[in-house]
Amino acid sequence: MSSAEDILAIVRAGRGNRPGSLDNGETEDLLTVTLALLVELGVALDRIDRLERTVATVAGTTLQQVREAPLGDAANAERDEAQAALIARALRVFFDERSPTSR
Repeated sequence: MSSAEDILAIVRAGRGNRPGSLDNGETEDLLTVTLALLVELGVALDRIDRLERTVATVAGTTLQQVREAPLGDAANAERDEAQAALIARALRVFFDERSPTSR
């Protein structure tokens, strides 16, 4: 099972109603997606910066050379899977079939 499928399985296994706090359900869903994306982006940017700097230092190259290095098919496949998992985490509210409690 892929990471994206794991995330969707966890969301679908939820019990009871999904908590809600805003009067407008669509606004709350959009806010949930936006906050999830901000968290993901913050974590990703920090990790990317740390990795690029470490690789450049270890390899004795510049950040630009690290950022422009070509990737192989296996790496591209892993990146595609990671992107699918990101989308599943960010949009999980739309896959959650439970009813919200306060809408």
